[in-house]
Amino acid sequence: MDYCDTFSPVAKLTSVRLFISMAATHHWPLHQLDIKNAFLHGDLEEEVYMEQPPGFVAQGELGRVCHLRKSLYGLKQSPRAWFGKFSQAVEKFGLLKSKSDHSVFYKRSTVGIILLVVYVDDIVITGSDTEGISSLKSFIHTQFNTKDLGELKYFLGIEVTRSKQGIFLSQRKYVLDLLTETGKLGSKPCNAPMNPAVHLTRDGKPFE
Repeated sequence: MDYCDTFSPVAKLTSVRLFISMAATHHWPLHQLDIKNAFLHGDLEEEVYMEQPPGFVAQGELGRVCHLRKSLYGLKQSPRAWFGKFSQAVEKFGLLKSKSDHSVFYKRSTVGIILLVVYVDDIVITGSDTEGISSLKSFIHTQFNTKDLGELKYFLGIEVTRSKQGIFLSQRKYVLDLLTETGKLGSKPCNAPMNPAVHLTRDGKPFE
């Protein structure tokens, strides 16, 4: 009740592909960071209360509620609050938000350019300013609890493999995970996922 926007921008797939394409063309490094417990960093603009969790009721405080200062997982406004917090942090470093994709940030300098794209708590950084990128990563570490995943390997279900010939993208792992989850890993491939000899009526039902 009584909250405003809940929508949070997420990276467009075209933006991610453009990042990888530019990195391949200009031989830029691709760095990946992961924000731990991202939604817990968001600041709430609304006044929100919650019941004390079962098993964590303060002694002598039965019936009282908690006044939330930070967002929690489960709140509809948590994604919005987290993205706002992250945007403020990187803009404080000097990055500008792209008008075409609000999840893309950039910074130009005499040395080169820094590009950053964020998808919820996954961050990819590339560009020609290597010292600036190192400074940006260090700055993000000071602002949030982050994990440096090193060179980009896996992002949004896409495997990224780099070689002298360029960058190869594959969804092999995603497909295998999907087959494993649905119990179809041992299934044989088929051109048509149904019997081609079945005759259907106009409403999609097979003939009796």
